[in-house]
Amino acid sequence: MHRHKAIVLGAGGLVGQRLQQRLVNHPMFEIAAVAGSPSSAGRSLSEIPWRLDEPRPALPETIVIDSNAKDLSQQCRLLGIEYAFSALPSFIAVDVENDLVDAGITVFSNASSYRRAQGVPLIIPEINPQHYLESRHYCATNCTLIPLALPVAALANVVEVLSVQMRSEQALSGAGWELLFDEEALAGRVNPFIDGEAEKTAAELLHVMGNLSNQSVSPAEMGIEVNCERVSRPDGHQVFVELVTAEPLNHHQIIDAFRMLGLQGELPSRPNQAIHIVEQIDVDHHLWSDGTSFSEHPDPSKDLKTGMAVVVGNVSVDGCKITFSAYSHNTVRGAAGGVVYLAEFVLANTS
Repeated sequence: MHRHKAIVLGAGGLVGQRLQQRLVNHPMFEIAAVAGSPSSAGRSLSEIPWRLDEPRPALPETIVIDSNAKDLSQQCRLLGIEYAFSALPSFIAVDVENDLVDAGITVFSNASSYRRAQGVPLIIPEINPQHYLESRHYCATNCTLIPLALPVAALANVVEVLSVQMRSEQALSGAGWELLFDEEALAGRVNPFIDGEAEKTAAELLHVMGNLSNQSVSPAEMGIEVNCERVSRPDGHQVFVELVTAEPLNHHQIIDAFRMLGLQGELPSRPNQAIHIVEQIDVDHHLWSDGTSFSEHPDPSKDLKTGMAVVVGNVSVDGCKITFSAYSHNTVRGAAGGVVYLAEFVLANTS
């Protein structure tokens, strides 16, 4: 299989390094360059501190490019780069990503700058593949949305969902690597407030659920209440969901709906099952799921499926009210893995 040359926009951050980890052995993409902040630019990639728990993979020997360089797009073109994977802060991504797109480079972004922007598809492959259109710019969703959207969409495929209430407990890594080295945060003394997170999550849920074939209730009419909090867990976002349906489902029908959600066709990052069902979620042992099994010693640089499933448990039903909990790896499925999965989906639809 031909490997397309790509640049990773993110040298030292958690999502940038997750992108490097997932692309270093990827069958469809080749890391041809890495760009970073001015403090990283000009240094060998091997000199940049590795922030992830897993060992640094055999990354290419390359000098980090300045992501703020005015000639970044020109440098990319000279290197033959076709694709960019962006883990840039949103205030930087807004200009850098646009410049790369203008230069004919296709951007897959984890930044929020262009989510829900006209002409920039915001896609979760299992939920809204119908939103695909040919573009030079694609966005993955907010990491908190993933454990909420997949089970809600699965149920919306079989019954009308009238309202959704969600409370999240979000990992320290969702705020960047700094909190993972903050003794106060690790000890449980962390500010639970996450500015704008609830609003982004609700808006993006409505967006990706638009035009679901079996959802006659308009997303705009769906009652959504979202509350988001930071907790001291290093990795993994957990959500606690209560939804109301137009007609009652029994427990068996709910589980069947979860099992039916998926994307047709084989892609390197596609989990074996989109939703991994358990009786009760164990946040320590259920972080790395490929959809059918859990890994205690993952190697995400070689196993692209691990960490890509959403784990759902604690399911109960009372008439038209369904409650459950869901859990996913926020820097894998919720961020870097989701971006790479989106790129695989786009290439599969354009090749």
